Amino acid sequence: MNNVAEATLGERRLSTFEKYLTVWVALCIVAGIALGRAAPGIAVALDSYSVYQVSIPIAIALFFMMYPIMVKIDFAEVLRAAKTPKPVALTLFVNWAVKPFSMYLIATLFLGISS
Repeated sequence: MNNVAEATLGERRLSTFEKYLTVWVALCIVAGIALGRAAPGIAVALDSYSVYQVSIPIAIALFFMMYPIMVKIDFAEVLRAAKTPKPVALTLFVNWAVKPFSMYLIATLFLGISS
């Protein structure tokens, strides 16, 4: 390899989370099994939240597991964003409290109200 390729490879270091991802997954599996044995009622309660044989809690967990990969989120940036909650809170507020109603008003303005 030439020096440019070696320098590029040397700059990219794995974070602690990425380095020990297998360990975190194994710990989560063990914690899930332990929780299932200690409190089996939780599994029954979570299983009651299903629509057409699709578990809603599992669907939500899978979404949060796959979404960062789909949008290529850097976990270091997520931690940095958590240290400044005001912009994150403002974005969440606008996206979830303001935008749906403003989009409804714009749709009503252009499409009219059908009765």
